[in-house]
Amino acid sequence: MTYIEMLQDPKIKQRLENKLIAHVNSEYMKAGLSPPLPIIRNNMTYYEDAKVTKLANRVRVGIVIFAQMLDEIKQENGGENA
Repeated sequence: MTYIEMLQDPKIKQRLENKLIAHVNSEYMKAGLSPPLPIIRNNMTYYEDAKVTKLANRVRVGIVIFAQMLDEIKQENGGENA
């Protein structure tokens, strides 16, 4: 199973969304701000503030890019773990 395929697993997706919520909350609290309330739709986290949703989407894109890179490394190594 590739890393990209693993990202489609509902359990892994849920864990990633939970980590994303925790990261957003942590950053807001470090800045002394009250964290925004997440809105869960179709197993994805959104926020009323468009800027926060944009940040969450950027993190998701980064995760996909990282998974693609790991798959490429795995393929270059003949199927061994990256």
